[in-house]
Amino acid sequence: MSIYIIRPKTNIVGQSLNLIAKKFTPENRQKQMEEITTVYKDSPIYQEMIQWTEEIQGKETIKVIKNPSEPGVTGAAIIKMSEEEATQTRHEFPEFYVLKDQSIELIHPHKVTASYKKEEQLIQDDLWHLQAINSQQQLNASGKGVTVAVLDTGIDSSHPALRGKVAQAYEFKIEHGQAIELANSLDTEGHGTHVAGLICGHKIGVAPEATVINGLMIPKGRGKLSNFIVALDWVANQAAIQIVNVSAGLYGYFSGMDTVIEDLLAVGVLPVCAVGNKGRIITCSPGNYCSVVSVGATNKDNKVASFSSSGKIEVNYHQYTVPHIVAPGEQVYSCVVQGGYEAWNGTSMATPIVSGVAALILERYPDITVTDLREELINRCKDLGQPRERQGYGLIQI
Repeated sequence: MSIYIIRPKTNIVGQSLNLIAKKFTPENRQKQMEEITTVYKDSPIYQEMIQWTEEIQGKETIKVIKNPSEPGVTGAAIIKMSEEEATQTRHEFPEFYVLKDQSIELIHPHKVTASYKKEEQLIQDDLWHLQAINSQQQLNASGKGVTVAVLDTGIDSSHPALRGKVAQAYEFKIEHGQAIELANSLDTEGHGTHVAGLICGHKIGVAPEATVINGLMIPKGRGKLSNFIVALDWVANQAAIQIVNVSAGLYGYFSGMDTVIEDLLAVGVLPVCAVGNKGRIITCSPGNYCSVVSVGATNKDNKVASFSSSGKIEVNYHQYTVPHIVAPGEQVYSCVVQGGYEAWNGTSMATPIVSGVAALILERYPDITVTDLREELINRCKDLGQPRERQGYGLIQI
């Protein structure tokens, strides 16, 4: 028996809701989630999925882990069943995705050898990532009141640069089918702590008064697609979360999840995702979806880093390039577990810098809409004079 994710192929939410009016303020979240639930439950295809799930509940060879009667933002059921039953379901219900669960992994950065420093050893050149995005222009904002969910390896909340900035910690164990709150915020690998530091860390973070929530989705750098589904439903239901930072996924374009990410926009959550570290042509899902803010990496010379992924995507007769934006991602210093700082290379260093800029804009303009925030990020980019398919709209600026 294996775990399968069942969800409609039709983008029910995207076809039914106007995303332009969606706002990020917490007071709008409940109403927006109620709209999505209504849209799903009014859909004949979704009703068919609910009915099918009810019919299989009694079978000894099938276990329903996540029931579609509460659709959340993903509209997904998670079912444990045999490969034969999955094949039969695909045959009987061609309008459903029947996706076998698979691994999703951290987009692994390269750690610069012998770069460890204590806070007092950091010099101005070590903070080049802040200078490159023109951080002295702070928009009269510091990210206060804005919350970013970091779906990663965890966050070490005891790091001096992050003390008091990690609001909560959750993990997404599939056997529970829901998020489980953790008593302590810990990092299982180290990556999430480095990411969180670049969002809001003292001295090194872009938005030093923003709050982060630890979403432990890829323990020790490895998780499952089903964990991702549970994590996204959890994010959508947290009224405080306005931005979700993702540095994990699957290489290549994975069509079964593109509309799930898009539906986060319908509840006022902006997905900011790393595009990958494999250079030209090879990109990573969800970082290569058109609905996210896809982020590539630059170096100290204001050029796109050689490892930064990029490519041309063709989906449903539409063509676009990723990344959409680039940010500092080579030799970037941030927090490491148990204190201290290291310089790492990766698009997952660039991604939290963009999340931090988005947090500054949200504090300054709390009534901004989803589409306007995306436009603000793009309009603040500086053209680096490199090909569009490598730099996107350019280097993010404050």
